[in-house]
Amino acid sequence: MAKGQLKVAVTLGLAAVYVSICLFLQNVQAAEPLKKIRIAIPSIVIDFAPLWIARDKGFFRDERIDPEVTYIQGNVRVVQSLVAGEVQFGVAGTAGAVSARAAGEEVIIIAVPMNRLDYTFVARQPVNKPADLAGKKIGIGAVGGSDEVATRIALEKLGVNPASVTMITAGGSAERLTALRIGSVDAATVGGATFIGGGAGLHKVLDLVDLGVEFPFTAIFTTKKFAAANREAVIGLIRSYIRGVRFFQENKEEAIAISARNLRTTNKDLLERQWLYVKDHVFEKVPIPTEKGFKLIFDMLSPRNPKVLALRMEDVYDGSYVKELVDKGFFK
Repeated sequence: MAKGQLKVAVTLGLAAVYVSICLFLQNVQAAEPLKKIRIAIPSIVIDFAPLWIARDKGFFRDERIDPEVTYIQGNVRVVQSLVAGEVQFGVAGTAGAVSARAAGEEVIIIAVPMNRLDYTFVARQPVNKPADLAGKKIGIGAVGGSDEVATRIALEKLGVNPASVTMITAGGSAERLTALRIGSVDAATVGGATFIGGGAGLHKVLDLVDLGVEFPFTAIFTTKKFAAANREAVIGLIRSYIRGVRFFQENKEEAIAISARNLRTTNKDLLERQWLYVKDHVFEKVPIPTEKGFKLIFDMLSPRNPKVLALRMEDVYDGSYVKELVDKGFFK
C-alpha cells in the first residue's frame, strides 16, 4: 500500500473510532437515569413561566434533570418544605430563606434572577394622604415573607407608620387580590403582572418597580447539604432556568401558549399584557444580587428577628455556581 493510501486509511480508521466512542458515550448518557428534583413555587403567576418553559422545552432534560414544579402557597411555606426535605429547590421570595438562615437552617441562595421589587401596592379606595391608610387591614402573604418586607417599604414611602395598620395573612398575590375584591383587606402588595391581570376597579397606589430599589426579590435556593452533594444538578438548574428566561423573552407566541396552559387561562389579551410587563421589568441578565439589596432585607427583617443583623450576604448567598457559569461564558 502506498504511503498516501496508508495515511488515508489510518485517518479514516481513527475517525471511525472517534465516532464509535461518541456514540458509546451518548448511549451511556442516555441510559443514565435522570435526576428527579422537586422545585417549589409560592404562587401560580406568569413570573414563573421560565420554569414551565424549561420543563416543557426539554432544557432540564438536557441537564439530565427530571423536574417536578410544585405549587406551595407562600414564600415561607416553600422554605419550610425545603427544610423538611419535601422539595430540593425553592424559587420564591428571599426573606423566608434569610429568616431560615438566621434561625440556623442550612438554606443557601444560589442565584437571584429578580433584583427589583416587582410589587404594586393596591387599595380598594383612593389613597391621597397617609391618614387614609391608618387603621386599615393590609394583606400580606406571610409574616417574615418578602411581600411583608415590600409592604413595609411601600408604607414608609407613603409616609405611613406600619404600626398604624393591621397586617393580615391572605396568601399569595392572586389570593391577596381576591381578598381585596371581597373586602377582607383594604390594601395589599401584589405582583405587578398579577395586578395587570385583575386590578380593574382597584386603585394603584404605588408601583414599587418605579422606586428603583435594589432588592433580592426572587431567589433560587436549596440546602447546603443538597448543593454539596449535587453540584452538577445545581448548575444544571440555573442553566435551565436562564434558558427558560431567554426563551420567554424571545419567543412571544410559544411563551404565552406555555404560560396559558399552566395558568389555565385562555385570555390571550391579558397574557400578552402580562408577558410584555414581565419580559421588560423582571429578569436580570445575570442572576447576581447586590450587597445593597441584601442590606435592605436584613434591615427590614431585623426589628422582629435581631439574629438577622449578624448575617452578611455571603452567609446566605453562594455565588460560586453563577460565577462558574460566568467564567464559562454562559451568559454571553
